[in-house]
Amino acid sequence: MKTVYEAANALEAHMLADVLRQEGVAAQVMGSYLPGAMGELPAAGLVRLDVDEADFERARAAIERWEANQVSDPLPRANAAATRASWRWGLGGLVVGAGLCWAWLHVPVGQNEFDHNRDGRVDERWTYSAANFAVGGEFDRNFDGRMDLVYRYDAQGELTSAEGDGDFDGVFETLTRFRANQAQTEEVDTDGDSLIDSVSTFAFGVLATTQYLEPRSGRPTRIDVYRLGRLDHVDRDADLDGVLDIREHYNPLGQLTRTERLAPPS
Repeated sequence: MKTVYEAANALEAHMLADVLRQEGVAAQVMGSYLPGAMGELPAAGLVRLDVDEADFERARAAIERWEANQVSDPLPRANAAATRASWRWGLGGLVVGAGLCWAWLHVPVGQNEFDHNRDGRVDERWTYSAANFAVGGEFDRNFDGRMDLVYRYDAQGELTSAEGDGDFDGVFETLTRFRANQAQTEEVDTDGDSLIDSVSTFAFGVLATTQYLEPRSGRPTRIDVYRLGRLDHVDRDADLDGVLDIREHYNPLGQLTRTERLAPPS
């Protein structure tokens, strides 16, 4: 990629990107996030347009034609109507500025793609906002031509959720939610009936429990409890009456060492 234009602000950069698209040139808006209060835009040089080197000359010619067609509007005479209009324009500018801030942080405008096994198909794709924050990531882990893992991010670039197709059948059955870039919960629908079959919880990103649910009632029939990544004990509903009544303890080798009956809930 090669920088073809340094814009005064994000609005100008996106407008020129549209101009280039109409000329058949793909351009990527690059720049830093908004540095200050709402509506404040980066200084020239921080926001730029990048194009493939093969398209550079064509892009420069299109931009020069666009610059040649720009004219300055004559200054209007001050009067009451103009004053009222200026207030309306100011309010409109505030609304537009707020919209641009939201778009700057949220709207996907750039992508990076990778073909790790060199088979001509994209295996990894990252999408970025105009502020250069990641908006989402997609991965084809088994190289079958279908994306089977999707990451989603918030406006600050922090991971919020991930959907996975663990058996690579084209259906996303796993949903993981994150906070502060650490996994909090993971829900799995193993049979594709849109009912959650298991829910795992995490403490600081480390697996803590996995609950196996009765699909119709949503009540747990078994809860696996982990310590430092190993199974510590299992609470189970042995007679499937909706009450966990048996606890099984396991040693670090995964061997059952002791079984006890749980007291019924009061």
